[in-house]
Parts: sequence; C-alpha cells; structure tokens
Amino acid sequence: MLVKEILPNIALQAYIKSYLIVRFDTAIPKEFATKPYPTRIEQSLNFFARGYINNQNPATGESVRVASTAIFGQQVCRLNFETIFQPDFLMLMVNFKAGAMHRLLRIPNQELTTKFCDAEPLFSSEMRMVNDLIANAKDEVEIVGIADEFFLKKVRALKNDANQIDKIGELLLTNPTHFSLNWLADQACLSPRQFERRFAERMGVSPKFYSRINRFYQTFLYKETNPGTDWLTVALNFGYTDYYHLAKDFKQFANTTPKIMLEQYARRPEVVFKFFEPPRSASAYRTAVIDS
Repeated sequence: MLVKEILPNIALQAYIKSYLIVRFDTAIPKEFATKPYPTRIEQSLNFFARGYINNQNPATGESVRVASTAIFGQQVCRLNFETIFQPDFLMLMVNFKAGAMHRLLRIPNQELTTKFCDAEPLFSSEMRMVNDLIANAKDEVEIVGIADEFFLKKVRALKNDANQIDKIGELLLTNPTHFSLNWLADQACLSPRQFERRFAERMGVSPKFYSRINRFYQTFLYKETNPGTDWLTVALNFGYTDYYHLAKDFKQFANTTPKIMLEQYARRPEVVFKFFEPPRSASAYRTAVIDS
C-alpha cells in the first residue's frame, strides 16, 4: 500500500505541480474506503490504471463511476470519493499548475468546472495506451517515466504562451488574502472586466471565488496540523471576520461544520493506515529504494 507525491521532470514543472501515485494491493475496510474531499484549488488528469472510483455528491446523494482516464475540473463543492479496491487499485493523479490545463486543452475551463470528464476525447486516443502502460509498470519509477514522456511530448507541441493571468493564479494560491480586482487587473494589463473573463477561462472560476476557495482550504489545513489553536484564532489569522464567517464557508465548501469535517478527514485511508510519504523530487525519487 502506498500514497506518494512526486515532482515531475524539471522541464514540466511550469505545467505540473506534482504526480500523486496511489496503490493498494490489500483490501481496505469499507468504513475507510470513502475519502471526503473538501473544496480546494485543483485541476488534474487522473489515470485509474487498476480499479476505479465512484464520485459521490453529499449534497445530492448522486454517485457516478469516474472514467478510467478522467479530467477533474475546478471543484466548487465538497465531494466524496469511494475507492473500489478489489482486486487491486492503482491511480496516477497529475496535478496541474494554475492555467496549465487550459494551455494543454485549449478550451474554456468553465466548461470543466465541477465536472469529471472522460479524458480521451479531450486529450487524445493515446490516453488508453498510457493508462495500459501505467497498469503494467513494474514500479513507481517506471510510472513517473511514462507520465513524463507523455507530457513532454505534449508540452513540446505548445507555443510559448506563458500568461500573466497564470502567474496571478499562482499568487492567489500562495497568498489568498484580499486583493482588489482593479489591482489584479492592472498586473495583467487588462480592464477589470477583461481580467475577470480571461481568468475564468483559464482557472474555471472568477478570481474572487478562486481566492475564497483557497483561503478556506488553507485555513482547514492549518487547523488540521495545529489542532491546539482555537477556531476563532484560526479564523482571524486567515482574514475571516469571526468564527461564523468561517463556518459559513465550511457549509458551502465542506457541506458540514468545521469540527465534523476534521473528524471525517482524519478517517482517510492514508491517515488511518499511515502510508503517506512526503513529496520528493523526481531525481531523488529515482535513486531511492522503492518501498513495496
């Protein structure tokens, strides 16, 4: 069993934040098989090489099987992922940097927001072959090599289209405190109206909503790693006016109260069974001993 986050080839790091490899070869008790997934800034391409997941919407109760290669657009509400572990499970998640999915796919990202789309029609027919290669890879080093080769070919075919809006997206990721729309638009040399439209095209949501989601998730992660800090202090430290202001965001983005969300998040399989490894660079990873 393993969950590893690995950095891509250095030539891909302007596009890809990290690879996440999840592998189970032993059944996990059903009560731990569902992972609560609070809203966060994330757009990804997912290869379910062995096994699959069901996407459950806790607000509607709807459950849908996700395609074997799937694009996850920007999330705007909480989801629950039920992993099907039998007979075994292997997933590679490719987490993109701000704006990178738009650069690769060349479609307005609003069309992907809150959706889990079959990746094959959006990327290419190669997706099935890549998924098969990952399924038959002998270890994590080979999986990373397969992903690097696929994306290096995609990136080399692109024009150099680095965009100031993507840099602003990264800024809001690292510092989700309040910036005025006029200031952000000035950084992109656009009018506020043009900036909002182009930002949504590349990120899937408006700059204000993007910043709200990221502030919520950073607040949540801080409290998870600093359980001794009271909620009011946490809320004020992250720019909320009071605890009730924070609780309102939890209702929207986690579909429950802060206390209950933390309790549910602590029951993720990688936490309960303690098999998460911290991120490491691809080069360091390739020279490391592979754990089974």
